[in-house]
Parts: sequence; C-alpha cells; structure tokens
Amino acid sequence: MNSRFINFLLGYEDGEGEMARSNLAKAGANFKDTLIGGQSTYAAALLKHPVSKFLGRLSEKILSASTRTYGVLFMTMGILTLLMDLANFYFTNTAVPTVDLIVGTVFAVVGILLLFVDLPFANLFQHWSVSNTLIYDVLCIKRAHISDSKREGNYVITIIIGAILAMLFFFFPIHLVLLALSAIIFLSLAFASPEFSFMATILFLPIYPLTPISTLLPVCMLAVTALSFIFKVVLGKRIYHFEQYDAIMMLLALFILISGVFNKGFASFESSLVMVAVMLAYTLSSNLITNRRLSGNAINILIFTSVPEAIYAIISYFFTESHPEWIDPTFADTVTARASGTFGNPNIYAVYLVVTVIFSAGLAISRISWKARVFYVLAFILNTAALVMTWTRGAWIAVVLAALAALIIKSIRAPKLLLAPLSLLPLIPFVIPSSVTERFFSSLNLSDSSIASRLSIWRSSLAMLKENVFIGVGIGEGAFVEEFAKYAEDGTTAPHSHNLFLELACEAGIFALLLIAVLFLIRLSHRATYAKYVRISTVSAASGVSACALFALIVFGMTDYIWYTASMQLVFWFVIGLGSAVLRISKKEFDDSLMSRDENLVTLEAEADITIR
Repeated sequence: MNSRFINFLLGYEDGEGEMARSNLAKAGANFKDTLIGGQSTYAAALLKHPVSKFLGRLSEKILSASTRTYGVLFMTMGILTLLMDLANFYFTNTAVPTVDLIVGTVFAVVGILLLFVDLPFANLFQHWSVSNTLIYDVLCIKRAHISDSKREGNYVITIIIGAILAMLFFFFPIHLVLLALSAIIFLSLAFASPEFSFMATILFLPIYPLTPISTLLPVCMLAVTALSFIFKVVLGKRIYHFEQYDAIMMLLALFILISGVFNKGFASFESSLVMVAVMLAYTLSSNLITNRRLSGNAINILIFTSVPEAIYAIISYFFTESHPEWIDPTFADTVTARASGTFGNPNIYAVYLVVTVIFSAGLAISRISWKARVFYVLAFILNTAALVMTWTRGAWIAVVLAALAALIIKSIRAPKLLLAPLSLLPLIPFVIPSSVTERFFSSLNLSDSSIASRLSIWRSSLAMLKENVFIGVGIGEGAFVEEFAKYAEDGTTAPHSHNLFLELACEAGIFALLLIAVLFLIRLSHRATYAKYVRISTVSAASGVSACALFALIVFGMTDYIWYTASMQLVFWFVIGLGSAVLRISKKEFDDSLMSRDENLVTLEAEADITIR
C-alpha cells in the first residue's frame, strides 16, 4: 500500500495508471456520467431551463444586431448626455464634470461612425486583422458565427434604451455606471469563454495594485473564471484533469484554512480564504491551457504587459523618490532609489520581473521569426534594466542561478554552448557597473545590514515555529506581526519572515511546508518522466521557461516572502499551472503522433497487400 502511495506521488506515468484504476476514478466516472457532459441528465436539464433559453436568445439578438443599431444606441446616449448636462448647467449654473463631456462626446462620435458600417455587430471586429487577432486569437473571446446579411434592429427600442442609459449617466456618477456596464460585458464574455477571463486575469496583473481592491479584484477574476470553467465542464465542453498536484493542493488548502479558522480571528480566516482562492490560478492555467496557441497566448500576454510596466518603472526610478525604508544603509551612497513600478514595492515588483525576464529571454533564443525575436529581446532588455533598478539581490541571484542551471542542462547534450558565456566573462567588469556587482556580492557578507536583519528575523521565526508547529500562528501579516513580537530579537519588527517556506510553516504549520515540498518533488518527477516528450513537442520553449521560472521563484523564495500580495501568489501558481499544462500537451502530441504513425503504417500495409494481389 505504501509503495502504491509513493508510486502515485512520484512515479508520474505509473501514478496516472494507479489513479485510473482506483475507486476514486470509478466514482469520478459515475459522477461524470450523471452530472457532467452534454448527454448527462443535469446538463440536458440545464440547457433546457427557461433562463438558459432566454439568455441564449438574448445573446443571439445582441450579436446579430446590425452595427447601425449600435450606432443609434451610442449616438442617442452621447447626444442626450451632453444635452442634459448643458441644460443642467444653463438652468442651475452647476458645473459640468469634464468626464461627462468627454464620455458624451466619445459615445456620440463613435455612434455616428458606426452608422456607416453595414455589418452585424458580432462580425465588426472580425473584418480587421489587428482586432481579429487581438480579440479572438489572443484574448480568446468566442467567435460568433453570424451571417453578414443585414438584420436591422428596432430603432425605437434602441433609442429608448439609449435614453435610459443617458439618464443613468446624469443621475449617477458616470464612472460607476460605465464600471457596472463593463462588469456586465465582462461577465457575459467570461461565461462564454473562461479562457478569455483567464487571459484577462494575467493581462491586469500590473493594474491590480492601482485599484482600491487590489486583493479582492484578482480573487474575483479567478472566481468568475472558475465558475465559467465549472459550467463548461458540466456541459461537457471542457475537461478537468485531476492529477497528483490537485490532491496535494487540496491538502495544502485544508491546512491553510485550518490555520485561518483556529488562529487570530476573522482577519486570519479572511486571509486564508484569499490564499486558497488564488490557488485557483494553478487549476485554471493547468486545465484551460490545452494547446500550443493558448500556452503562447498566456506567456505573450504576460510579456507584452511587462513592457509598458518596465518603461514606467524605469522612468519613475529617475524622477520619483523611494521610501527611505527601502534604502539599505550600507549602500546609501550608491543606491538612492529603487524601481517599484505600479506594484508599490521593489521586492514585490521583482517577483513579477523574475518571471518576465526568464520568459522573454527563453523565447528570444527559441526558434521563432526575427520580428518576434526583436520584440522578446526588447522585452528582455527593459525588464532586466527594471530588475537591476529594483536593487533586489534575491531576485538577481534567482535569475542568475536559473540561467546557469538551464545552461548546464543544455550543455550536457551540447557542450559547445558553454563557450559563448565563458568567453563573455572577462567583459563583465566593463559592462556591468561596479555598484551592481558590489551589491550582488554583498549577499555573501553576513555583516551586511540587510543580511544581518534577515538572519535575526529567521532565528526569531524559527523560535516562533517551534511553539506553533502543527497549525501555525494564523494567516496574514497581522497574525504574523502579532505573534512575532513575542520572539523578536532586540525588539526587531517584521511584516513577514523574508522566506516563503519559513513563512508558510509559521502561518499554516509544518505540514503545509511538507506539502509544498512534496509538490515540488512531484513536478521534478513529472518533468523528468516527460522529458522525452518535451524535447520533440511544439511547446518545448514554454516548458523550458516555465521550469526555469519556477526554479527561480523557489530560489527567490528562500530570501524573501514572494507571496506577500495576492497578485504575486497568482504569478507563482500560474507558473506552476503553465508547467503542468505544457507537459500534458507534450504528452498528448507524442501520443497523437504515434496514433498517426500507426494509422499510416496500417494504410501502407493495406496498399502493399493490394499491390501484391
């Protein structure tokens, strides 16, 4: 029994066989026949429900309506918004908000332009290559197959709806109305295509910290995507792959919730719910990324958004003062500022940059067109510059070690690859500023103020862990700070332990730490087992960069708490989920090629028989 359990955890392909033969798999098959799939009783009932039928008819009318109908709607909204604001100014002498004038003008102008387009609205963006690629191929919005034949709407009803919306703009803050309309549109698109909301979740990573709900927003995005995915699974339109990772993560989530429930009250419980909810990023990325195009989309969206983020971070580095607490006193003469971008903290931004630097570097050296290579090289240069300007040594070390590990692994098959980096070593003093190299190698100096502070915090955290081994002290910064004060050396204060694994053990207990270690062991076994498939797959580059990024995050996590925000937890679980997805894709491609080869052999044998006859 024990050997079967170990085989399930570490013998990946054998473990899949064990799972397929288990009672759990049989129960899952019965559950699938009953609840999941287009032919199941519940799925059929769901499709026949009056609400489903109404929503289906409504979406069909919205998509098939002519673009001119939307032109009338927007023009009505815009003109009435402007007229009501001007009338209000004339009769009450109330100043008209600038945003109202801008929104009203934009809607009116766009509406007039749409009057000249003779297409169904669903087909409007499909006729332009840029919008067609961006909206449907990149963001994965489901295409509506509508005939180009005209279908004019009822203009009277359209004008009435436009007038109602204009009145909402007048009586309520216009940004709130637009936000509500955007949310409705987003939910509609998300439930039509969970891939869309997942890609949008990655796209908005630099935006979350700028919102007043920086923690709640990514959680809501993931929750909506998860609901849409479950809905599709029930209908038999998506497949949920239950793997060893899922079993481990369910246990990890359980220990996190136990710590949240039994420690430090509601704040700890709320933080545990957020942490568990963000773990959905793994499940969604692992199951929604099902082919080379989707894996490429997810990576490219992350890299694409990193470019303007890096430009902003570099500019603000020179023109914005950093918080004094970010500056290491040892390097106060050379490090006077630290880049943080929109993330508000250089160490948090460094987590994002570790992934984007590795992704852009890995794709830049892959087999792609020269135009794509130019973009990836540009992204790599900008993100690397921003990473240097964060002055986060742990991130630097993580990227360097990940690059060395990748180079060593590659050089085993091709030793000549070592010649290029070795020949560049003498140029390092002339290319890299001395302040950077001094900062990098100062990590070896135990008397450095930052290193000494971390060592003190680690000792205090270990002392705290010894007293709270099984369920930790509670989830979240508040729980850690409150308990840490009892064990701190010389009155030291810290919001976290500056170590991902020590922090996880302190907050959720030693079993949570063991589970995350087992998770990494399973990934190592999985990747070693599937290496023969990855080498010949179309997602070999995606698999390589995801493995390097995960290794770098683990290394970075040894020197800092890289789960400090929900956004950074999302990045972490996305990288692991992407790795699972591309490994599964590589195996599927290998199996498909075998089936195709077997079919070709059968065909050739049949032709040979015919020839012989």
